[in-house]
Amino acid sequence: MMCGNCSASDPGRGTPSPARRGLGEEVFAQDQRPLTLVLSRGNGGTLSYSLRSPSADTVAGDTLDPASHRLWSPGIKLDVQPGSFFHTTECFGPVLGLMRAEDIEEAIALANAVPFGLTGGIHTLDDREIVRWQEQIQVGNAYVNRPITGAVVRRQPFGGWKASNVGPGAKAGGPNYVLQLGTWRQVDLPTQQADPASVVATVLERCQHRSGDAHTQALWQASARSYAWAWQRHYGQEHDPSQILGELNLFRYRPVRGILVRVEAATATVPLVQVVLAALTCEAPLTISLSPDRDNWDWLADLSPVQVIVEDEASLIARLNAPDAVYDRLRALGPLSTALRRALNEAGISVVDTPVLANGRLELRYYLREQALSQTVHRYGNVMKTYR
Repeated sequence: MMCGNCSASDPGRGTPSPARRGLGEEVFAQDQRPLTLVLSRGNGGTLSYSLRSPSADTVAGDTLDPASHRLWSPGIKLDVQPGSFFHTTECFGPVLGLMRAEDIEEAIALANAVPFGLTGGIHTLDDREIVRWQEQIQVGNAYVNRPITGAVVRRQPFGGWKASNVGPGAKAGGPNYVLQLGTWRQVDLPTQQADPASVVATVLERCQHRSGDAHTQALWQASARSYAWAWQRHYGQEHDPSQILGELNLFRYRPVRGILVRVEAATATVPLVQVVLAALTCEAPLTISLSPDRDNWDWLADLSPVQVIVEDEASLIARLNAPDAVYDRLRALGPLSTALRRALNEAGISVVDTPVLANGRLELRYYLREQALSQTVHRYGNVMKTYR
């Protein structure tokens, strides 16, 4: 793919040459000033940022290829400051930025402070630091004591978190990638079931008393029990299908940062209850945006993992970009207005608008983020005693 003001490879010379085709509203341009990144906007204006700044020293990387003026030599940027451009921006160039942290907690906080979350790694022989980092790092692909590139299908399914992810988030090379390519509908109630957690059973009991319809009660009961089975047998487990001696290649799930549901006056109660049951099963933070003219929602009271906000659609749209409104996905229970869809898109919130299913293996994936964790567990070919 080529775009105006970008470089493309010239097979005849082996060096970049100017592309001839424009694409998109914002593209990167090469500038001949040392270590300066220039962003060209669609309105003809430009923004520039120097990779050299008073707050950081560049010890290498200020050399341009004399023939094309389009290739930089690799560089290292020292003393990058928290919150600076180079800290919070993905710069796909040959410059490595270094930051100083006093301890593992500060290092994790600096890594998680960026809006992206594709790949991360740590090198340490302290098992306590490894455990803490694995539990707190916000990336889709995590590596311990090994290189952080070269993901292999199934061994390290590839895909990121936060702004490094678009859509429902199924990793390429993972067990759920093909599932997202189809549309599923409920035909029969699931038969693979287990006992739900106590908080799920409490909600189920509340709702069962509210409906006199036997079919609805059976659907809610089967949903809760299927969600429990899927969590206990699959989503709540760590999987290592590769089983390579000297390595751990774990595939696991973590709750989304937040899932949003919009409930209008005409929104059906049946799928809403299913969404609440699913979110509670996965321990995913759930926010229900409730229309002021919606009644009969007292069954949601006193559910601490669930937040209910009574607001009109305009108020919801206004707060989507607020710092405290952190949602990865919206689970749609019906048609969404164009204005709301546009606001969700601008806020980077993925919309899941497929039918809500009673089958836990299919439904719970919308409330979770996938993570591939790869760890070297040998020293110079000798497998560590803990992992034998």
